Amino acid sequence: MYKLPCWRLAVMAVLGLVSVTALAQETIVVQDKAITQCDASDSLASIEPNQPLVLIVHGCFASAQQFKALAGVYEHLGVQTACFEYDDRRGLDAVANELVQSINRLSPILDEQRLTVIAHSQGGLIARKAHAQVADRAENIDHNNIELVTISSPFNGIEASSHCGIGWLRVASLGIVDGICYLVTGAKYLDIPPQADFINQPEPLITQLQRHLLIKTDETETCRTRNSQGQCVKDDYVFSLQEQTQSKVDDSQVSTPLVVHAGHAEIVGSESVVPWKLIEVLQQQKVMPEPKEGERATFTSMVEAIYLNYPLG
Repeated sequence: MYKLPCWRLAVMAVLGLVSVTALAQETIVVQDKAITQCDASDSLASIEPNQPLVLIVHGCFASAQQFKALAGVYEHLGVQTACFEYDDRRGLDAVANELVQSINRLSPILDEQRLTVIAHSQGGLIARKAHAQVADRAENIDHNNIELVTISSPFNGIEASSHCGIGWLRVASLGIVDGICYLVTGAKYLDIPPQADFINQPEPLITQLQRHLLIKTDETETCRTRNSQGQCVKDDYVFSLQEQTQSKVDDSQVSTPLVVHAGHAEIVGSESVVPWKLIEVLQQQKVMPEPKEGERATFTSMVEAIYLNYPLG
């Protein structure tokens, strides 16, 4: 059984939620700078061999540290975690290839244990691309026990970037459109418009993928920031359900699409919001263990403590 990091054990003990004794155990440091501890993005991940692992992939304008609280929830439930760190301005295909390589480095450590990849927003595009069968790719994922969860991912393309994918406009502007799009989004600007091949022609998934759970968010009438009077000053609407719905992605034999009414940031939580909707879905779908009988109250207190007492970077 995977054991919690010492710092997490100490926090739990201070909060009075558990009484623990830290035990030394064998772990392997993954020699891959993209695979990090979720609580410290510059720290290589330490993985216990032959145990299940949850690998979290962040979205745009985010980092591994945004998910240190979700990682803490998994650790509390006895599941080890790591995060995949990347530059969100790079081309999605290049990052997906790096994720493939990182997963293949993890595979011998995990052996036949389950690897669950959870990816938010842009990270979902990258993660699905990594789990696709690509004929001209140097290597594809070779792990045999793998599950993919994507959250709020724009599989149908980002409408706000539509002009970046209009060929005649790019030509007529003598490169100005390309320059502006690159300035705003980076090298991925040709990957994310609705017209992009990346969007319209998603490759079939690898045969060993057990399931692709697509958690879509209905982000209408949601709020990210409120003032002291409780009034919304910034909504939490980023992608419409139409932007998140691509029939070729939904119709895969291993796909399980579902919709949650939640904001784009709310669904994954913050230092002021506990993502109970996401946790409920993950537990209902057997992607996250449920607390043992009689321990629900302790679990609730622990989750709230993790999210509300430790600011996310």
